[in-house]
Amino acid sequence: MKDPKEITHNSSKEERDYVLEYQNIDISQRDKISILGVEIDNLTRDEAIANILDFHKKKESFHHILFIDPIRLMSMRPGKNLNRIARKASLVISEGGGLEWAASQLGFKLKERVSVISLMMDLIRYSEKKELTLFFLGSKEDIIERLFFNLIRHFPEIRIVGRHSGHLNDARELMVKEAIRKTNPDIIFIGMDFPRQEVWIENNTGYFGKSIVIGAWGNLDTLSGQIKKAPDYFQLRGLTWLWRIFARPYRFDKFYKMIQFFTIVKLENWKMKREAKRKATEIVEP
Repeated sequence: MKDPKEITHNSSKEERDYVLEYQNIDISQRDKISILGVEIDNLTRDEAIANILDFHKKKESFHHILFIDPIRLMSMRPGKNLNRIARKASLVISEGGGLEWAASQLGFKLKERVSVISLMMDLIRYSEKKELTLFFLGSKEDIIERLFFNLIRHFPEIRIVGRHSGHLNDARELMVKEAIRKTNPDIIFIGMDFPRQEVWIENNTGYFGKSIVIGAWGNLDTLSGQIKKAPDYFQLRGLTWLWRIFARPYRFDKFYKMIQFFTIVKLENWKMKREAKRKATEIVEP
């Protein structure tokens, strides 16, 4: 395990006026693509951040930012109980290369696969500059404390108004909800397991006010230095989700959903090609 002092985040934006750059991004048109019936916002990382900052500026309502990968998508397809969560989210962002591949098979092109950690760190850096308030919920007590001290070491002016473990009994959960309501943070990062994270967000929207809530999954652990990042080979190809399966093979349900995802996408691709061939034949025939 890395020492917290070794945890750094390198970004080309550090030497640029990224605040001005986000303001200059055109967000008037937000393209969407559909993969197996789930609509995904077709955004680059910068466009995603620009939209999030626009939500914050307008402060019209609570916003849920949902990151999705092939395994989660399989549980959010039309007809599945969790489909309602994908439909209600303010942004649905593609996290992994598996969706990039699926989009190409279905005749679309995703602009970019967005790393959760990179987006989080860019928002944290922006928040320090613009004095946005942050709240962290998830993981174990020692990990969330390690994350807190890492962040204030690298971002001395950061305003973290709350940090709590995600292991909640009834009394502690009520305390956390009240803490969120009273502090009214600009951005809340929640790191729980799927689908508990999404269901918890959905069930507690009344406490979020006009906050932006970002599902961070296990990335709070990674930023704390407790969990090692996926190898570069997997990260560069957007296959962090696949590496997690290899790292935790006892989660057979995830492996099954991965196989199911690729099978269904290939079947849809075959249907599209067959339909295109049929139409081409009808045009040629007199």
